[in-house]
Amino acid sequence: MARERRITFTHRLEYAAARTAQALVCALPAGVARELGASIGDAAFSLGIRRKVTLSHLHRIFGDERSEREIEEIARESYRNFGRMTFEYGRFPRLGPREIEKVVRLSGGEHLDAAVREGSGAILVAGHFGNWELAATLAAQGYPITFLVGEQHNTLVDGLMNRLRARFGVEIVPLTGSLMGVFRALRNGRIVAMLSDQDAGRNGIFVDFLGQQASTPYGPGRIAARTGVPLLPGLAVRRERGRHELVICPPVPSPPEGTPVDEAARAYTQGYTSVFERFIREYPEQYFWMHRRWKTRPPE
Repeated sequence: MARERRITFTHRLEYAAARTAQALVCALPAGVARELGASIGDAAFSLGIRRKVTLSHLHRIFGDERSEREIEEIARESYRNFGRMTFEYGRFPRLGPREIEKVVRLSGGEHLDAAVREGSGAILVAGHFGNWELAATLAAQGYPITFLVGEQHNTLVDGLMNRLRARFGVEIVPLTGSLMGVFRALRNGRIVAMLSDQDAGRNGIFVDFLGQQASTPYGPGRIAARTGVPLLPGLAVRRERGRHELVICPPVPSPPEGTPVDEAARAYTQGYTSVFERFIREYPEQYFWMHRRWKTRPPE
């Protein structure tokens, strides 16, 4: 049972600020809100907020391929993308069925359709890329989506974020003590969506990511290995003029029958991580480089 967290005066202030900011963002036209978010992201980069981390990552991955000027522009645009994404997320109450149809295009929906027809459920693994929160709109398009989400320290803000996701019809399962909720959703034929591209510490599985060994959450791969449900990589690619493409990729190939669970989990994890890598190399400015992705080093 999750421990109840105390709500402090600071939490209430943060929540009030978040609600006020959301109301202001919803009052703005979509294009104005999007570019205001980009400007705030640009300012965060100029102020040096996690800039050293971001540039260090980009030099590590692209130092032999891109000039210093190109690397700095990728970094700056990554901040702009995050700013745009944050403001677009705040405007979810303004995103009705007609608006979703206008700004979100689904590619690879046949892979979701196949999973729904089978009725055994599926795992949709996404990354911090483009506007990843737009995966919630799959529920508005008729897919039975369950989100596995981390809990914010501020429970009031956490509730606000989950209400924005749930307004499209998404079922929410908290990451803490989530295993029973995940298996229940799969038994009910639902598609369980989770972000799985950040540092997982010593408990993660080390796989190759952009030429570097990276600790990666083992959950999606282990669940797929134990249950046999398809594991689908998916990313939200930002397109021009406020439009987005939700790209659902084919299922990661299943390891040969009889493969031990740990080996199968590693193969699944490497499989979807390699898919993410292809998109990141093509659109590096859409990735969330501010996270310390390679913080945990592999054992000697």
